[in-house]
Parts: sequence; C-alpha cells; structure tokens
Amino acid sequence: MPRDESKEGTGLGTRFLIYPQAPHVPGYATPETVWISTDPASLQPGPSDARVYVRDAALAKDPYEFPYLPPFVGLTHPPAAAGPDGHFDHIQPGTREFVAAHAFAAVSRVLDIWESYLGRPLVWHFAETYEQLEIIPWLDWENAQSGYGFLELGVERGPDGRTYPFALNFDTIAHEVGHAILFSLMGVPEDLAYTGDFGAFHEASADLVSLLSFLHFDTGLERLLRRCHGNLLTLNELNRIVELTGERQIRLASNSRRLSEVTSEVHDRSRPFTGAMFDTLVDRFHALLVEEGLADARLLDIDVRDFDGALLDRLTALTASAYRARPFLFKSALARARDEVGLVLARAWRMLDPDHLSFDRIAVAVLESALDGEPDLTAGFEANFRWREIL
Repeated sequence: MPRDESKEGTGLGTRFLIYPQAPHVPGYATPETVWISTDPASLQPGPSDARVYVRDAALAKDPYEFPYLPPFVGLTHPPAAAGPDGHFDHIQPGTREFVAAHAFAAVSRVLDIWESYLGRPLVWHFAETYEQLEIIPWLDWENAQSGYGFLELGVERGPDGRTYPFALNFDTIAHEVGHAILFSLMGVPEDLAYTGDFGAFHEASADLVSLLSFLHFDTGLERLLRRCHGNLLTLNELNRIVELTGERQIRLASNSRRLSEVTSEVHDRSRPFTGAMFDTLVDRFHALLVEEGLADARLLDIDVRDFDGALLDRLTALTASAYRARPFLFKSALARARDEVGLVLARAWRMLDPDHLSFDRIAVAVLESALDGEPDLTAGFEANFRWREIL
C-alpha cells in the first residue's frame, strides 16, 4: 500500500483560521488563514501539542482558583480535529470546535511572534509542575484569566443580550498570554507581592503584547491603515485594546496620562508606560515614512503627545493622500516600526529583576535595549518616557 504523505511534516507548520480582531468589530467578520510553527505530525485532537492543549468543558465549571488547578478531568465536548491534510483551517466558524481551535491557534501565534523577538523558545514558568498550558475555551464567566498552568476564557455579554466568547477575541488572548510570557521570563517577586510597579508593568506589557501581535496579521495591517488613512492616532483597532461590543474597549494605548495623573490601581498606573511605548511606535513609523520619501517632512514637526482634534486633522492631512499613493510601502514601514519596538521590549524584559521593579528602572532597561538600534528610536523612547514622568 502506498504511504499516505498528507499528514507528514512539511516544516512549514500548520494552518488555522484566526480573527485578527473580534468578529463583531466592523471589517473583521472573516478570519485570516495563518500558519503556526507546530508541524501537523506533532498535533493531536483538541487541539494539543507539546506546550498547549485545549479542554472544552461540557458542564458548568467554576474558574480556577487556588488550590483548585489543572488538569480539568470532567466531561468535555468533542475535540477539534485536523482535516485529512493535517491542518485545522477546514473547521467552520460558528461551531464549538472552531472556538477551541481558534483559542489554541491564537495562543500559539502569540508564542511564535514573541519567541521570534526573544530569539529562543519560551519555557513556561509552571514547567516544573505542568508540561503544557491548559486552555478552557468557553466558560460562563464575564472575564478571562491566565494563571499557573492555565488560560480560561469566558464571555462578554453585549448590550444586545448576546454572549461573545473571549476565545474569539485575539486581543484578549494575546493579553493573557502576555502575562504568561512575562512570568516565564521574569518570574515573580520573592515575597509574591505584586505591589508597586510590578503589577502595573505586567498590565502594560500584556497590552503591548496584544497591540504588537495584532500588527502581525496581513489583513489587520491593511485594514488598519486603510481605515485610518495612515494616521495611527485616530481611534482604531490598534490603539483600542480589547475591543468590546457597542464601540467600547478596555483601555486606550493612545492616551495622554502621566505618572502624576494616575492612581495606584494597576491598570490605571499602567497607562503612562503603554502610552510612551505607543507614542514611540508612532514616532518611529513617521520617521520611516519621511526617511523613505513616502510622506511630507512636516510630519516630523507634529508632537504626537499633543492629542486633540486639531492634531488629528493635521496628521490626516499629511498622511491620507500619501497613503493612497503608496499603501504597501506604508504597510512595510509600520511593520518595521513594529519589529523595532517589539525587539526592544523583549530584550528589556530579560534584564529586569521582579524584586526591584520600578518604572524608572524599566525605562532604563528599555533604553539600554534600544542602544544597538536606530539612534532616533532611542531618542524617541527617552523623550516619551520623560514626558510621561517615567524618567
């Protein structure tokens, strides 16, 4: 009998379908075909591989809370399975299996992106106890959480009365995986106290993982730039972190908050650092556009921290026609700015001590990580950190 080679490894990875933004966001109702690095021969139904597996609970389940931790051993829905070719992009949206496959693929894609920036595989912070991360893709719970060996995804209850699973919201998944990545790289404080700037930096980093990971979708990049006419400061799917139904979001990356203007609550205190990193991304994007002759040099005279309606109008006037003339080069410039900022952030994470963490020390680590790159990028980080009162 001839050998069936359809499921054998190709070295290219495995195809899945992922929504770059939640499907209720206008323009994102159709998922994008993506490749994850895991070879089809290494995948099992669930889906499951060496580092992640899905358990779709069939009965009501309470969220994990110490001492109740994985593995989940209760009754489950049928697992998502690969097609005859070993890939998972045949599973139809609207099915329970698609939700499970989407959650798995989104986690795997975020890991692929940030392992690329880190330059090495990530070892889970819970590896001494669990070899794999367990995903519970659908929980009757209006929240999502990552913890010691697990990721649980609840639902949003929209104003229309419908439920929207967070397992289909890439921003939510990327944010939670961002926490797991940071714990795996930095560990936890010796006294397990997530006070001061530790918790706020965690939230900021998780938001940045979400923001930068979204920019790795081809359709996401194109739709973003087309919708905002090349002006990233307009309210859009990039700076609106975790878009909800009814034109709402959890946080805005393009904010104007300084450290003296926020409270000690971790999400509020995270905003200045997230804002500084976002401003630097936009500054670098503008610099590359001018450097490549794609936009008017007057773009560099605009201070992106001067956020008001007049600024938005001036920016759009400078970017709209230039973007229409060279949309693919705009996309290339934004991808380059994305990678420069992502590389700096990933390097900085590995330099930080969780027991002595403060935003000024974090800013110094970012600047040291940026020194090998473009001088303009380093200067941009420093200027934005000083304006936000982080340095």
